[in-house]
Amino acid sequence: MVDKYQGTYLSPDDFNMAINTAQRQYLSSILSESADIHQGGKRIKTGLKSDMTTSSSLTIFIKEAILTITSQLASHPNDMYDILAIRTIDDNYAVKQVSADKIPSYIGNAIDAPTLTEPIYTEIGATFKFFPSTLSSAKIVYVKTPVTAAWVPDTGTLNYNSGTSTQLEWSISDINEIIYRTLGVIGINLKDGDLIRVSQTVKNDGQ
Repeated sequence: MVDKYQGTYLSPDDFNMAINTAQRQYLSSILSESADIHQGGKRIKTGLKSDMTTSSSLTIFIKEAILTITSQLASHPNDMYDILAIRTIDDNYAVKQVSADKIPSYIGNAIDAPTLTEPIYTEIGATFKFFPSTLSSAKIVYVKTPVTAAWVPDTGTLNYNSGTSTQLEWSISDINEIIYRTLGVIGINLKDGDLIRVSQTVKNDGQ
């Protein structure tokens, strides 16, 4: 398609850069997608993290892990892309996220200070800091970072090497969307029919 629309050649490295940029854009768009809810007769926009129903596209990327808290700190999971929720280890209570500048107002609050049943946290770099200081563990639900896709050709050819390449983890319908975005990253903008026609030609010709 690059040859058809641009008359040029797309190297494996360029393809890998484009498709991984596209899948990150797609993931970001799903996470920021708004869902309508009704509250007090008004329609309110809420992002995925505020919506109890997560997109089916993200199912395979949602993980749960235990955070071990030492001196009030716990590291982010190594593969974390975004947080969906943090709860107490028994799942009975939510751990509320608080911005760093608001922490003193919570700590100094004689009536509503953080407790083991109403804990809070803030993010500091690649770590979470929890209050109260007696909280020793927590459970995090998060979206993991998709694997970095890689098209690796056989030596000296552009034939796809399935043994050394890394596949996208998304479903077929999501991969179609990522392909559109990849073409956009490259600078090719097509309508659905264009891609369908090209795909059918490839299928019929056995390419």
